[in-house]
Amino acid sequence: MSRIVSPEPDEPTPLNPIFEPLPEDSLIYEPLRTIVHSMRVLGYMPFVLWSLLRHPRRTVGLASAYYFLRNTSTTWNESVRRFVALGSSSKPRLIRAQSKPYDKSKQYLLAAHPHGILNFGWWNLIARFGLDLVDGIKLVFCMAPAVQYYPLYGEIFGDRAKDPSAETIRKVLRTTSFSPAILPGGFSEAVYTNAHPTIEYNYIADRVGFVRLAIEHKIDIIPAYSFGLNDMYVTFARWRQWRAIKAQAWGLPMVFWTGPMGGWIMNNPFTEAVTVVTFDPFPASSYTLDQVEQAHKDYLVYLERCFESRKAQCGAAHKTIEFIGRKGPRPPGSNLLTRAKL
Repeated sequence: MSRIVSPEPDEPTPLNPIFEPLPEDSLIYEPLRTIVHSMRVLGYMPFVLWSLLRHPRRTVGLASAYYFLRNTSTTWNESVRRFVALGSSSKPRLIRAQSKPYDKSKQYLLAAHPHGILNFGWWNLIARFGLDLVDGIKLVFCMAPAVQYYPLYGEIFGDRAKDPSAETIRKVLRTTSFSPAILPGGFSEAVYTNAHPTIEYNYIADRVGFVRLAIEHKIDIIPAYSFGLNDMYVTFARWRQWRAIKAQAWGLPMVFWTGPMGGWIMNNPFTEAVTVVTFDPFPASSYTLDQVEQAHKDYLVYLERCFESRKAQCGAAHKTIEFIGRKGPRPPGSNLLTRAKL
């Protein structure tokens, strides 16, 4: 396989916001940011559950009116997108570490690592800069099916949100010119958010499906790593590996998180300094279907090399990456991968 070279460290990519953001010294910026962030992490759910118990008919009526507006009114969707953009954090940034712009005439499979809690880095960048911020590539975000129905998320992603099934991804690749963006680690990886102070666990050691899809459709994989994402929250450790396995089997998050203030409703994070880095594509299109296992192994080695090349620049110099799966984390000091040169 040919060697893939990443360029030297560079400055964050300048992007044009879709709406003019509020200055951070504005009196309403911090309250607005807190409200947007609380809604982003589903802080409204306790109120919804309480309302369903106390006023079920009124709650169902309001919910129906909300989804009617969202599905029929462009003014509503535009207003919500503006609201979210104004209240989004300015801390996340994007670094384009690819040696040249991606080819907009081609399809790719963008693989975002790690999952974290609701993937804040990507969500925030999209809220401020729109869905086509990666060299203008038309991305379709294939994520947990329920996400497209969440308030704020539905308005931001619109019809560019799909479920992550192989059938759906194949349909996108066959019938559109869009490029699917996926979170290969899924809910299992979310369970391992901030599980160790110096190890970033990526739950893709035995997940070869996304590599198979790329080979099947002769497209390359764009690896994107969100540094700092795992530091945003603390997750509970009890039965972590069992929950990670069941999260995949049941399609449920099975993750419980908390920020510095505790609780859920106004759960601000420990940090919002998330840096999303995009790298040169992994040449999955050069493999054949009988080489899926080798391609998956090569991808893990490449992703680890990408991580190492940018971790110091992104405030993660003290961290290493470890790929895990159904067997869980390996003993301290052991490596899952053989350090092979690409």
